[in-house]
Amino acid sequence: MAARVFVDTKVLFPFSVMDVMLALTEDSVHDIVWSERLLAEWERVIVREGRRSAESAAAVAQAVRRFFADCEIPAAAYGHLVDEMSGDDPDDRHHAAAAVAAGAEALITWNLADFPAGDLAERGVRVADPDSYLCGLYDELPHEVVETVVRLAREKRNPPVGAVWPLTCGYVRLSTLV
Repeated sequence: MAARVFVDTKVLFPFSVMDVMLALTEDSVHDIVWSERLLAEWERVIVREGRRSAESAAAVAQAVRRFFADCEIPAAAYGHLVDEMSGDDPDDRHHAAAAVAAGAEALITWNLADFPAGDLAERGVRVADPDSYLCGLYDELPHEVVETVVRLAREKRNPPVGAVWPLTCGYVRLSTLV
């Protein structure tokens, strides 16, 4: 069974990272768990920061809802945990609660300080940045991760991407390959 991970909103901003994380789910290397609140926050923030139009952001969020519907953790499954989560940001507390309720092995975030690792570890969820997570996944499942990254590179058309070899976590950040 594939590991379950919850990916914080800002991890989904560099579309290369979003592509890798979702493609790994498509290829059954891991499963991204998401909540409606996560997608709503992503839409709001990406439009506010001028990275997508409202229509484009809505289309991307709708695609996640459609193609990864089985990975959704409904609010009813985690709502009772929100007040137990540490932190000042209501969205972060919801994300942490969703990760816990979904049985995620990891919560992936660039904002490590926003998710108290000790508190979440007590609930079985480790907190990791995307590069550490992806490098650890590569160490554990190198063939599967390479297949996914190479597939993604081959699918790139605008602009086309050439070979992405070698994959070495000590030297190349996996999250910047595609």
